[in-house]
This record gives sequence, structure tokens and C-alpha cells, in this order.
Amino acid sequence: MPIKPENLSLYPADWPQIRTRIQQRAGNKCEQCGVENYAIGGRAFGSFHKAIPEERMLRLVYPEPGTYSWCEGVDTKLRIIRIVCTTAHLDHNPTNCADDNLRFWCQRCHLAYDAEHHAQTAYQTRRQGLAVSDLFEESK
Repeated sequence: MPIKPENLSLYPADWPQIRTRIQQRAGNKCEQCGVENYAIGGRAFGSFHKAIPEERMLRLVYPEPGTYSWCEGVDTKLRIIRIVCTTAHLDHNPTNCADDNLRFWCQRCHLAYDAEHHAQTAYQTRRQGLAVSDLFEESK
């Protein structure tokens, strides 16, 4: 996931090197499900299936993300996605860049891990918004 601009200052100056080290440790694959970074294909039945390229003018051309196409191992067309792996902090603290706190995960695995954390922060954000609106509520 991209680093939010307001959190950029929390990351160490050598973050690009740290991220590259974690990516290399993972073999440029999701450390949870094993899907390759930048792979093109679709998800079905709980797993990733690589897209089947078409031959056009003696070149293999992969389908564009967002379209539907045939993929390996399934009998129906799937919505094509491009896998993008990111570096996740297990403790959600961007200042803790110890190797044992970092994982190289695809979007699906990263979002699944962060789901509870996202729910908590969304709740806190909504509560803060309500508190601010209470300050400006007109008295009757």
C-alpha cells in the first residue's frame, strides 16, 4: 500500500533499501500465498490463476487488468488483475523496521491482515468527526 503523505516522515531514510531487502527475502512473491509480484491473472475458488496470453502477430499479449479473460486451471473467464506486493508492518508501526516485523504481501493478504486495524481506525475517525460536529451544533 502506498505510504500516506502524512506518514512519510515516520519512515527511515533508508526505507527503499529496507523494502528491497524484504522483497528479495521473499523471492519477489507474497510471503503468505506465494503469488508472484506483478503477475497478471484472476482470483477464483480462493486462489490465483495466471492469465493465458493471446498470440497476436507472433507476440504473446496478456489481457489488460479490468477485462475478463481465460486463466489457467478454470473453465470460465475471470476478471483480470495485476498483483502488486507491498511491505507490511505487522505491528502497524512504520518506525519499527526490524526484519521480523516486516512481510512482503500481495494486496489480498495485506488487506486481510489489516482488516481489524482498518475497522478500528475507521471507527475512531468517525467518532472524531462526530465530536467535532457536536462542538458546532446549534442549541435550540
